[in-house]
Amino acid sequence: MADDNKPLKYMRYAIGEIILVVIGILIALQINNWNEINKLKKEEQKLLISLNDDFKENNLRLQETIKKEEKVIRYSKELIKTILSNNKHITPDSIAEMFTNGAQSWYRAEYVTGTYDGILSSGNINILKNETLKKNLAQFTSEVKSGFEDHEESMFFMNEINKLAAPFSPTLMRHQVYDDLNLVIGDSKIKEAANEILSHKIFLGLLIDKTIVENHRLIYQLKIQGYIKETLAIIESELRK
Repeated sequence: MADDNKPLKYMRYAIGEIILVVIGILIALQINNWNEINKLKKEEQKLLISLNDDFKENNLRLQETIKKEEKVIRYSKELIKTILSNNKHITPDSIAEMFTNGAQSWYRAEYVTGTYDGILSSGNINILKNETLKKNLAQFTSEVKSGFEDHEESMFFMNEINKLAAPFSPTLMRHQVYDDLNLVIGDSKIKEAANEILSHKIFLGLLIDKTIVENHRLIYQLKIQGYIKETLAIIESELRK
């Protein structure tokens, strides 16, 4: 009877061994899976921190650019209004200020995109689990690229203004030109240059065109700012998890 039970005992022992081996394999796979998940989570956290730094910097840069852009538009509109109203009482210094800070000014934010560019080039975009974040990052990049058309158009008008105003612009910009070179320019020369501005119809047309484009650029920049703030909110929410 004892001999007859040996095969059964061996079978039970073998089955037990197999079960233990299977359990060991499953545990090992589970541990490996946990390790991989933790590794990916750490990678995601590193990317989120880097993205957070980039977009905070983008937000600061764009805030400063928007302030400057609003100033450009304000001074340009004041100069257009002055020319159209044929205001004879405006001082040459005021004309010079509006000309320098409006017609001859141009600003654009240079965005930090190193982290996102690196994610795309490495093919690690799926490390980021939040689908809304991935969508926002792609939309932000697309919007930044699409804005170059307005940038180029605005730059074109400013270059045309600079060419047209070349004979008298150094006089109006005396603080940046003559004062820096320790040269003296008389008030009569400044008045003469200011009158050139007030009576130049082509200059007025170019300034109006540039101001319209600058307004479009401001709207575009405010739109980009919305993407940045929304993206930062998502990133900060993910970092708190």
